[in-house]
This record gives sequence, C-alpha cells and structure tokens, in this order.
Amino acid sequence: MKHGLLLVLLFFSLPVFGSDAIQRLDKFFAEVNSFKGQFSQVVYDENGEVMQESKGDVALHKPGRFRWQYTQPYPQLILADGEYLWIYDEELLQASAKPIDSALGNAPIMLLTDIRPLAEDFEIVEGGNRENLDWVELTPLVQDTEFHKIQIGLDNNGVKKMELHDHFSQKTVIEFLDLQTNISFSADQFKFVAAEGVDIVGYPGAE
Repeated sequence: MKHGLLLVLLFFSLPVFGSDAIQRLDKFFAEVNSFKGQFSQVVYDENGEVMQESKGDVALHKPGRFRWQYTQPYPQLILADGEYLWIYDEELLQASAKPIDSALGNAPIMLLTDIRPLAEDFEIVEGGNRENLDWVELTPLVQDTEFHKIQIGLDNNGVKKMELHDHFSQKTVIEFLDLQTNISFSADQFKFVAAEGVDIVGYPGAE
C-alpha cells in the first residue's frame, strides 16, 4: 500500500512566518509529542475518480515511532519502532522489516518522525479557507519525492486533514478523527510482535 507508507503524517518544528494558519500549525506540532485517533483515507485519480478508500487507527510518538493500522477494506499494519519499518499483512500471515532510513527515504512521514524544520525542505504558504478549514500549503524545494505538493487543513483543535498531490495528478486525502494529543503509550504500543505462524522477512535473526 504505497500511499499508506507516505502518509501521515509529516510536520513538527515548523517555523513561524507571521500568518495565522502557519502559526497555528506551528503551535500544534511544537506542543504535541504524541497523538492517537482514527483516520479515513481516499485516493483519487487524475480525473477525480475514487481509486481506493480505507479506514483505520493511527498512533504516533516522536521521535521515530508510529502505528498506522488499516482496518478497512482489509487489515494491514504499518509500524515504525524507531529502528525498523514493519509491514504486516494479517490475511497472508506475512511481515517484512526494513531499516527506516532505507525504507522511507525522503517520504513526508520522515519529516514528522525526524523532527526537522520544514523550512529546510519546503516553501510554506497559507492555502486559504475551504471546507471550514484553514489550509497551509507545502511545496518541496527539491522535487525528488513522490508528492509535489502537500496541503494541511486545520480546525479549532489542530490538524484535521492532509491532501497529498503526486506527480501523476493523483491525490490522497487523509482525514483525522477524534485525535487525542500528548498520550502516554505503553512500552509495547510501537513494538511488533508476530503471531504464531507469521512468516517474517528482512529482520535480523528472523530466519
């Protein structure tokens, strides 16, 4: 699930440029070290037709840890434990693991988990108001990532939506629901534990 890998997910340490929406985004991510909630994800083709719809649960703790759990249309887990990125297909009983740096490279989610200033990589401008949300638009300074533009929509509680525009004129829209911020997670929240019979590929000692 390629778009799932590049989600959700980018932010943190955004500098203040004097605009209200950008300041609100900066404040949200400067103060939020962790969050959990639900998400819906819709991928549109170049004609605006729906290609894929999915839903699930999300949890994140910086630095370097997130849990992106798809529940619909079929169960799949994408988990970063601080060192490895795990992808687990429950129906196939298969899990793969790769070092995070090589697995994700310059994907937007790495900007989230690395806590690096977005101004180093993006041109950041206000995107106006629509859908009762205030938007911030991020354009990569170097077009070497899958997405050429990322838009973040904020409501009164913080980040509500993300729109990721790729180089093929496709768009991925992620909406966050019932986000709870600065959560204290258990030590096992971001640890992958394989069920009996799961085939694991790529993790040292998993032969």
